[in-house]
Amino acid sequence: MHRQRGCANPTVVSLDVTLATASIRSYICAMPIRSTEIHSAVRRRILEGELQPGHRLVIRRIAEEFGCSDIPVREALRGLEADGLVEVLPYRGAQVKVFHPDEVREAYLIRGHLESLATGAAADFVDDATLGQLQMLIEQIDEVLDADDVVAYSRLNREFHEVVFSACPHRRLHDLIAKLWDGQVGLVTVLRLKKDRLRRSNDEHRAILEALRRRDGDAAARLALEHKLGVGDDLVAALMAEERRVGTCEATATDPTAEVQP
Repeated sequence: MHRQRGCANPTVVSLDVTLATASIRSYICAMPIRSTEIHSAVRRRILEGELQPGHRLVIRRIAEEFGCSDIPVREALRGLEADGLVEVLPYRGAQVKVFHPDEVREAYLIRGHLESLATGAAADFVDDATLGQLQMLIEQIDEVLDADDVVAYSRLNREFHEVVFSACPHRRLHDLIAKLWDGQVGLVTVLRLKKDRLRRSNDEHRAILEALRRRDGDAAARLALEHKLGVGDDLVAALMAEERRVGTCEATATDPTAEVQP
């Protein structure tokens, strides 16, 4: 009697397949959670200024920190790139996004006019509940500024404007503004350098709210435009100052005796 060679026990094979399938399923299910965890952690470090613009994000190093493979790290970095916080450069890999003055100037010009339209249109439709919610958000912004929490400021600032836009009847306008905002969330990394500007920005929120209380669409639109363009101007000024500072440091490093003009 000859035993067939190469024939495995069907029970063992079935058990191996079941265990392998369960392992793969467990890995796939865990990946989004791990990717979300990495995304949130790196995002907060960027917004709090721990990771500066231009800082390289090495995938293997991040994977080792979180005790995972490279795959969820890549997924998290793709999400951060969509957020406008990370950029991927040829031959360099991922880094914290570096913003340039012309890019910021154009972005705030476009957003300013779109948000002005939406804010003015909202004046005829805003109700008392919405006005109360806006007042509450202004007070919460004051509190987080006292606590020096720029991440919470960024969230509440956006929420304030989105509550205003929610009263605007033009859905496509609202959606377009949201899409532009999603791609520029990283600009708060510059705003954190301008604490006085954040407080002035909240005072401008108060003026917009008062115009909405009066149902004065023209005033609300004008104030919203001035608010957005003013923030854009301050961001551009901050970026240009940073570029001059970096240029000065580089010139000094190259030639310590060189005179660099301010």
